Amino acid sequence: MNKKILFSFIATVIAVGGLFLAPVAEAAPATTHSNPFSNLVQMIAQKFGLDQNSVQDVVNQAKAQNQAKRQQNMQNRENTRLDKLVSAGKITAAQKQSILDEIAKLQSEYPMSSFKTMTADQRKQTIQKMQAEISSWSSSTGIDKKYLLPLGAFGMGMRRGWFKNVTPTPTI
Repeated sequence: MNKKILFSFIATVIAVGGLFLAPVAEAAPATTHSNPFSNLVQMIAQKFGLDQNSVQDVVNQAKAQNQAKRQQNMQNRENTRLDKLVSAGKITAAQKQSILDEIAKLQSEYPMSSFKTMTADQRKQTIQKMQAEISSWSSSTGIDKKYLLPLGAFGMGMRRGWFKNVTPTPTI
């Protein structure tokens, strides 16, 4: 029973810590691939006499749950943004679905996790390729690319200027 409480406590600590460490981990250079929780996992395992692999499993589960929750929140925000555009008459319901389909396609082709292992030049080339695909999609569908952005998964790129030729959709 005590181990269940301890694992629950560890998962909570990891979850809360992940909220603060995630931006730091994403901002780290691509050359660092260490787990920011490895020392914590080791210390908890030693302190409480637990198997380090079991503690790591709890940490991994907490991280996966947090990531799924963030992904769902991002999708909800994007749906809300697009619903407001449909209500305002800026896009149609069919265009909204086309935008959602394109977002899903881009997210599968360019997973954010792949950017972490790229060099700066590789990231730049990938972003340029993605920009070209977005422009092509916009031309072929007749939907202004500003309605495709901001993509939640690619919002960081906009703030860093990767999409500087695209004006983000204003909030309504």
